Amino acid sequence: MKLKKKELLYQEAGKYFLDLSKLVFGGIILAEIMNLNINDGAIFGIGGVAVVGFALFGFHYYSKSKK
Repeated sequence: MKLKKKELLYQEAGKYFLDLSKLVFGGIILAEIMNLNINDGAIFGIGGVAVVGFALFGFHYYSKSKK
């Protein structure tokens, strides 16, 4: 694959993972606002790990596109 295409692919993957991170974060807030019958500790724990993980993947791929 050419270098420009690879950079563009990494940039789009970075944006995708950052968007997933924002969506999961919004889902956590929305679930808490709606007072769903879900264990709060589990939703914050699993959701927090997912948000941080997706954000790290996003920043990793986005920074890889700049090299």
